[in-house]
Amino acid sequence: MPITKYKNYLDVGQKGQVATLEDSNIKTRNAEQAIEFGRAVVKGITGGVDVKNIFKSKAFLSFDSNFVIGNTINLNVNGVAISQVTFNISHEATLDAVIAAIDALTGISAEPTESEILITVDNAASNITISDVVVAGGASQTGSTTFYSSVDTFEGVAALRHGQPTTIGGDDKYQINDAVNVLTKGVIFVEVVTTVAYGDSVYVYNDKSNESNQGQFTNDSVGNLAVSSAKFVSAATGTIDSPALAKVEINQP
Repeated sequence: MPITKYKNYLDVGQKGQVATLEDSNIKTRNAEQAIEFGRAVVKGITGGVDVKNIFKSKAFLSFDSNFVIGNTINLNVNGVAISQVTFNISHEATLDAVIAAIDALTGISAEPTESEILITVDNAASNITISDVVVAGGASQTGSTTFYSSVDTFEGVAALRHGQPTTIGGDDKYQINDAVNVLTKGVIFVEVVTTVAYGDSVYVYNDKSNESNQGQFTNDSVGNLAVSSAKFVSAATGTIDSPALAKVEINQP
């Protein structure tokens, strides 16, 4: 007779539920943030101690052409405006002033790369959004391009706490500073936002335009975090609006 419930009265097939205890490994980590059961967790401030949610916390901002005399530059990072920068001496000097203005924002770091400005949320604690980039004045006004990425390292999946219902204290998640059961090896139920098949590669979904789905799973590599040590071991059809349960086998080192 197939098992339909465990002794703690959980129906088989809950997000974050360990599908089998055979050859599995669970590590204990500290929650830097509230973390939902069945979501991917990534290394926190102190690797091997803390975990957090995945974010697009890194942005590469590039300008299409040089600044010119008379230009003024304005932009927002996560809704906060930099101090306006006015062209001074040269394109390079003005670009340095833009970087300094971004870096002066609380919780934000900025540094030059070969052809772009790298802007990062300190401790990768939230998504980053660059908006309202406006170059005005002068004989010409350059455009700009922003590309978002992540600095996060996959740690495992937040497992449902043993012996507890799916709703704990009114919320199906770990709270800040809770001890998180992180499955690093074994088979676990997760939510998928695409159609997946047995044997498909596993990626952590990380599109910040669908923030409530970040940390769920997909077989689509574009813009998402690869989990090279995992594969799907069941088929499911999920969408952004209606994620489906699937089983993932993980074998983290």
